[in-house]
Amino acid sequence: MAAMQRVRLHQPDLPDSPALEGYAIHDYLVAARLRRDLGLKSDENDATIDAFLHEHAAQPVARGLRREWLASLAQRRRWDWFLPRSADVVDPVLVCDRLQGRLATHETQGLAAAALLRWLVPQKPPAECSEVFSWLRQQGLLTPALAETRARTALAADLPRLAREFAGEVPVNRRAALIQWSDLLDSPRSALRILAAQASLPVEPEALAAGFDKLTRTEPAFALDLLPRLLARGGLPPGVEERLERSAALGAAYDRDPRAIAAFETLSPAAVDNAVLEWRARAALWNGEYALAKRWIEQMPPSLSTQLRWRYWRARATAATVGDEAAAPMYGEIAGLRDYYSYLAADRLERPYELNVQPSPLDPAAQTALAAEPAMIRAHELFDCDMTEEAGAEWTFALEGAGSAMKVQAAQLASHWGWYSQSIATLAQTGEFDDVALRYPRPYGDAVARAGKLAQLPQDWILAIMRQESLFRRDSVSRADARGVMQMVPSTASAVARRWHLPSPGRDGLFDPSIAVPLGAAYFRELLDRYGEQLAVSLAAYNAGPAAVAHWVPPQSMDADVWIENIPYNETRGYVQHILEHIVAFAAVRGAAAPRLDVLLAPIEPAAPLL
Repeated sequence: MAAMQRVRLHQPDLPDSPALEGYAIHDYLVAARLRRDLGLKSDENDATIDAFLHEHAAQPVARGLRREWLASLAQRRRWDWFLPRSADVVDPVLVCDRLQGRLATHETQGLAAAALLRWLVPQKPPAECSEVFSWLRQQGLLTPALAETRARTALAADLPRLAREFAGEVPVNRRAALIQWSDLLDSPRSALRILAAQASLPVEPEALAAGFDKLTRTEPAFALDLLPRLLARGGLPPGVEERLERSAALGAAYDRDPRAIAAFETLSPAAVDNAVLEWRARAALWNGEYALAKRWIEQMPPSLSTQLRWRYWRARATAATVGDEAAAPMYGEIAGLRDYYSYLAADRLERPYELNVQPSPLDPAAQTALAAEPAMIRAHELFDCDMTEEAGAEWTFALEGAGSAMKVQAAQLASHWGWYSQSIATLAQTGEFDDVALRYPRPYGDAVARAGKLAQLPQDWILAIMRQESLFRRDSVSRADARGVMQMVPSTASAVARRWHLPSPGRDGLFDPSIAVPLGAAYFRELLDRYGEQLAVSLAAYNAGPAAVAHWVPPQSMDADVWIENIPYNETRGYVQHILEHIVAFAAVRGAAAPRLDVLLAPIEPAAPLL
């Protein structure tokens, strides 16, 4: 680790000791040095890298080095080295480099077709493609028809600004419709208002439908109001009117607009798909229309109606319309499983939860043999050196082609190493979900205990959030730059630290569980205080943010299970449900009585008025 740090800091290397040279992952140090020295740009260095890659062909240690070396060769226009070694590249920049190299070396057989294929991709092209695209223009191959196809492909991918850029190469007489489509995606409210007010203004039906679909997701109430005026334009081809009506109904349901029920009831059978089937049932539940919910659930195909979700809600609707006695057998059919809906059903019957715990088979000999595999040794050492991405690549390499039984032993091995994220993920690949103890470890005990005391939270709640957020990976980083085991955005973490008089974590401090766990717990305590100790609402806010949750608070008191079911973000709905499952499981692992969901989930109350 010290040697790797010197490489990262561009400090002089120290001589490698015999022990370091014999270390199982010494090759990763060699690769890091070769990547650092790419700037030397010498034939000798290229030959050294080429030999290293040849020696470690197909091994994970070669992957990052190979990509960076190829990029360096292309930058130096060393096509004699680059082209023979880049036939299988898929990285967009390297693909462009390869096209550029073929053009520079007059290897033009099949080049036009390959370059056109890349030109049509709905992405902003890398600068490395400029030369070969200019060549296509000189050859007269970038026809107006292809230019229009390219722009339309970007529109279909919901990339309006890129489409507008691509439309610059489309003839003027064909460009207006593309710009209009782009406007419908970029500013659907204003563009659709114009079309609603000016019925004679032409518009492509697909553009109208795409823009309206966008509007139903951003301003669903306005979209529902605008729909009759858009339909009054007339002249829509078959299927488009149904598509508009479907989008409006779904948008209203996501927005929990009471008009959603009427919108669903007027849909033609052609517009009813699985999304409609599920969301019209949710809308009926939200509005307390249990008879309608029951009817709509009973109309679902087996692929939906047999899911635990809809079996539970059919029972709930039956209880509300026929009576508890009629619903009891339905609840009983699902109450004995380890699942959020099964726990809700068990609550209705006042039965104990059944977690069906079954330890996975233990094979010490198989684990010993597996741990001795070179790739697995490298995975273990890389993990111990905090090189988790590289460790994961070696883990996958080691288990390539392994059967489920071997993967179960590997999961146990990873757990023994403290590599809990890999253990849980590998166990899930095998479908072995009954080993609850293996799937619910309790790492970072000191940090969790301190965080629980600081924020006055049950430790099981903190562990449940941590498991769902990061699978206990302390180096986890999301696309939104949420970091660490509690997946906190640095700005939020810093603000929480100030309010709680804790040390500021900076950006990298969130990778330290001793810092991140208390901050995450403190933030969750703030959410609980903000939402009157409502666990479901606070969990939703932790995942989706308070701004989103502000739109989801009901106008009157509502059963928590109905509220959770109508969370419009699939990710957030699943997040809340899974964390509730985790809380039950963590209690079971430590031998405690399972907390009941009907206790954890008090009715959801309207937002308190601002003072």
